[in-house]
Amino acid sequence: MRKLLVLLSAVALMVAFTVPAIAADKSVSFYGRVWMDTFIEDFSKEATGTGFDDSELRWNLVDNGTSRFGANFKWDSMSANVEIRPYPGTDVSARQWWGAWNFGGGSLLIGHTWSLLYINTAICGQCEAGGSGGQLGNWVGTLRQAQVRLTMGGLQVALEEPYSAAAPLATEQDFTLPRLTATYKLKLGSIGLVPFLGWQSYDEVDATDKAYGVDGMVYGITARMPVGPGYVNAQVWMSTNDANWGNYYHTGFGGAYYDAASDSVKDEDGMGYTLVAGMKLSDTMSFEVGYGFNSYELDAPGTWEDESTLMYAQLNIQIAKGFTVTPEFGVVDDDTQVRNGVVTEEGDLTYYGAVWKIHF
Repeated sequence: MRKLLVLLSAVALMVAFTVPAIAADKSVSFYGRVWMDTFIEDFSKEATGTGFDDSELRWNLVDNGTSRFGANFKWDSMSANVEIRPYPGTDVSARQWWGAWNFGGGSLLIGHTWSLLYINTAICGQCEAGGSGGQLGNWVGTLRQAQVRLTMGGLQVALEEPYSAAAPLATEQDFTLPRLTATYKLKLGSIGLVPFLGWQSYDEVDATDKAYGVDGMVYGITARMPVGPGYVNAQVWMSTNDANWGNYYHTGFGGAYYDAASDSVKDEDGMGYTLVAGMKLSDTMSFEVGYGFNSYELDAPGTWEDESTLMYAQLNIQIAKGFTVTPEFGVVDDDTQVRNGVVTEEGDLTYYGAVWKIHF
């Protein structure tokens, strides 16, 4: 409750300072969204790891963190955004908290907002609804990162808060550099292209205080192309130790690993692609399907391979202005994993249900 009061007080103070200055070209606008997931998730026995199939109901407001209340501020060359998200019955947290200065030739943003490799490479209408962003190119650490971001034309470069979703030595991690992300938006006729790059380097420190350098990188390109009343989007990517780079949706072996025989850290290489197609059926209805594929190999003796796929279909229905319902069906297949030649079935998840959204 104390955190809620602090956040709401901060928003109130910002509004209080803004309202008297409207005559001086300061402005503020409020917005919000309620997003609720209502899904059934069917896990195969291989996916549960228990030897039994299992079904779970996902009926909540907070799984994707997409419900929010926020305010946009504008004054001369300055702009800002404050946004909070709910945890019903417990607490709230800051979802966005940033300010930006437009210096004419570009802008400089400081604060907490989307990682560049999430907002520019997500190519689906709402493919996160099924909770399966990893097969759809959502290259993120903790989705939104503290950062300093420079935007000049189609180029965006950010120095983000470092983060790793893996630990080869399971000991201490020393970060001395921020994570680098960059994207560049360009047009070739009607086709929009976004090459992207992410890099991070840090040290893993063992119990004897010996440091081992770990590098992580992701790179690729996203394409969006309108086709009549519809569209076709695609993405191709490659990576080295993307879990150590900070990929929250990593689906391979867990990133780089420590090889005791050579007393060194070995790499995990990844690649994948995504295809998405959609069409507007009417003024209130649209349809989308998508397919994603991931593949990882580990630089270890023998054969180490891991593959996974995702297929989904969704129908976006506008019930009224500001109110949409999106039924969705999908299958996340973790397929097989080969560990030093031993093949293991990892199972699959089938989900079906709907997302309900009200914008206000």
